[in-house]
Amino acid sequence: MKKKRKAIKPIAEEEKQVEEEAAPVQSEREEIEEKVVTQIKNKRDKEESKPSRIWNYIKEEHKWENYVFLLISVVTLVLGVLILVGTLVVRPDFPVIGGIPMVFGWILVVVAAAGVVYALYPMFKPAFPELKKISWLTGSKLVGDIIRVFLFILIFTLLFLLYDSFIQQILSRIFK
Repeated sequence: MKKKRKAIKPIAEEEKQVEEEAAPVQSEREEIEEKVVTQIKNKRDKEESKPSRIWNYIKEEHKWENYVFLLISVVTLVLGVLILVGTLVVRPDFPVIGGIPMVFGWILVVVAAAGVVYALYPMFKPAFPELKKISWLTGSKLVGDIIRVFLFILIFTLLFLLYDSFIQQILSRIFK
């Protein structure tokens, strides 16, 4: 019987050794899984907290004062145009501008147009260096392209007029 116990004992020891060896492998696996999960969570947190690039550009490059100034300039421009067209009437007894509403309307339009240009200039400023990089057409090439476009438009206009007259004749014969 002693021999049987000895035979059983080494098997139990081997199983313990296998379990002890498997435990570090499993704990390493759990550590790796934890690291991956935390990395994914960190990445999601960064993406969620990261503001939009467009919003960043607007906040950094274009101050909100420019937008307010642009809005005021557009409203002033509309008022000036309404005065010039005659839709908005200034009473003649109104101080200073009552006698000269058209002059006041033109002053509003000029000042508001300058304000619009001033407010929009920072938005278009980055495009100016890019315009210098463009290779423009030569004069003869430009004229040739313009002639081709007008000929194309003329041919299609004549084609549609021909189709229209043909359809009118067919419809007039059908309904007469």
